Amino acid sequence: VVNTYTETGEWGRYPTAARVARDGDAIRILGAYLGNGVDEEKVWSIKLAKVDDAMARWKKGHTTMTGKKHVTQMVVGSMTQFLADVQRMPEQTVKRLTKMLRDYMWDDRKHVPVATEYLQLPKEKGGL
Repeated sequence: VVNTYTETGEWGRYPTAARVARDGDAIRILGAYLGNGVDEEKVWSIKLAKVDDAMARWKKGHTTMTGKKHVTQMVVGSMTQFLADVQRMPEQTVKRLTKMLRDYMWDDRKHVPVATEYLQLPKEKGGL
């Protein structure tokens, strides 16, 4: 079907000059990127670039740990929540996002004083 339409410009009653998606092409429908064989990492790389830009702007300030927690929840959470809800987040993307947040929380330090697992605990158990 795709080959016939691409070569001749017509197929049955399909409208002429319509774009036909091939395997691997991501088509955005209501905020989700759909298609056969879509590279999920590529879809998320656009969103992660925006998150990275936002985090770079917030790094310029002198925010407390509590302030950084709020930035993480409000800025990063709001930027990723919808896409994560309508489209799965690949494991590699989770790792990249976690590293970005860890670097933000600890000002890009290599050796952090508190493990991420402890920061993620409820406040009653010593987390943020």
